[in-house]
Amino acid sequence: MKIENVLVIADQQDKEQSALAHAKSLVKRTGAKLHIVAFHYENLSKLATKLNEEQQFDIQNKIITSGQKWLKSEMTQVNLQDKATSEVLWEKDIVGWIKQHCASQSYDLIIKTGHRSEGLFYVPTDWHLIRNNLVPTLLVAEKKWRKKQSIMVSLDLGTHSTSKQALNQKLLDAGINFATNANMPLHICYSLPISSVLKDLGIIDKKALVNDAKSRYLPIIETMLGEYDIPLANIHFKAGPASKVIPSIASKYSAGLVIMGSTGRKGIKAKIMGNTAESVLALLKTDILVIQP
Repeated sequence: MKIENVLVIADQQDKEQSALAHAKSLVKRTGAKLHIVAFHYENLSKLATKLNEEQQFDIQNKIITSGQKWLKSEMTQVNLQDKATSEVLWEKDIVGWIKQHCASQSYDLIIKTGHRSEGLFYVPTDWHLIRNNLVPTLLVAEKKWRKKQSIMVSLDLGTHSTSKQALNQKLLDAGINFATNANMPLHICYSLPISSVLKDLGIIDKKALVNDAKSRYLPIIETMLGEYDIPLANIHFKAGPASKVIPSIASKYSAGLVIMGSTGRKGIKAKIMGNTAESVLALLKTDILVIQP
């Protein structure tokens, strides 16, 4: 995964400005070009005090001007003022703008502070990006950036889908890239689907299932890794739901970044069937890079 052009979403609500800190670190390691965008929007027509169009336009300009001063100050604090282009926009549909903008630009990565809460009637921007955007998206944990111990890649080795198999390779390539640039060890995990009912009845032997998976998939992983060398102890097989297995292994091996794929289900299907990336996002307390096929 080559990273040359990066779109950074600056969030005034994030006191730590984690996305900008990550962007600075990325520029230092890769020399990537950054474009930083901040969004503002207020529904001025719904205010108790009715405003005419001129008054609304005046308020909008004042908010944008204030946002520009804020973004310039933040970029200066992290020493990005000469290393990035920037803009402050009046935009309600953030995901729609990002999709349209990315369609006309060649971005390799989007960096955004993650906001990880989803209710039945509220789906945050993060989830929409995962479902609808085709640019790899790095959702940064809402905490100060600090060096972690490892990079972890989650693979779906049991898939028979050609597109998902290709996605596995993209995920692993991204993991190798990040681990190499950050000089961190790489871990690989695969969560084996298992029926809790059959397990509880003693019909399925978890240990035998894991051993079978190792013998079947280790040669595949070695082929995917190519010349990249990784200790066998850094390849993890565990039976259980991915939404629990991935955070568990990430925590055990102090992963600072978890890289995983998303099928990008939408609408009712997404609500009913869910999405592994979204389930994991709600539980992980670290950064996640989500890549679609």
